[in-house]
Amino acid sequence: MKRVPYALKVGAVVATALFSLSVGAQQTQLPKQGQFSGKFGWWAVGKVYEMGKDHIYWNGEFNGTFFNDAGSGFLNGSSIVCPGYNELQGGISLASGGRCVGTDMDGDKVFATWEGGRGTAPMKFNGTAHFVGGTGKYTGIGGGWTFYASPVPTTEQGFGLFKGEWTLP
Repeated sequence: MKRVPYALKVGAVVATALFSLSVGAQQTQLPKQGQFSGKFGWWAVGKVYEMGKDHIYWNGEFNGTFFNDAGSGFLNGSSIVCPGYNELQGGISLASGGRCVGTDMDGDKVFATWEGGRGTAPMKFNGTAHFVGGTGKYTGIGGGWTFYASPVPTTEQGFGLFKGEWTLP
């Protein structure tokens, strides 16, 4: 077994430390306010309760990734988990709502509430969401977004189109 020279070991440690510092220094800094739009691809898991003929109540969560239309910036590539509910009659959403936790690539989090209005077509609905807090760079965040959501038929997957704004203290 060959021994690694001491100078090479020290050099490797210094290079690793400098790389780590440069990655930390690249943590995204946000302006005090901004607008965003993007797509949330999700997979839903939950439980369906039969409430009568063509009337169901679903309780579970939507999990997926948000992609900012700009290809970078606010929440791009963030993991989003939204526990919630949806009540449907004849495939049309009567009411829906819940909470969301978004975790960005730096590990900072945003928290939101959401609610959906009555659907306009089977399994499609519009809604609104409001930021209610965050950690790291999102501490004190305000604002929210509107969304259009639609599942892919016969699957537990779907997408949401988001458009919104944020403010920071």
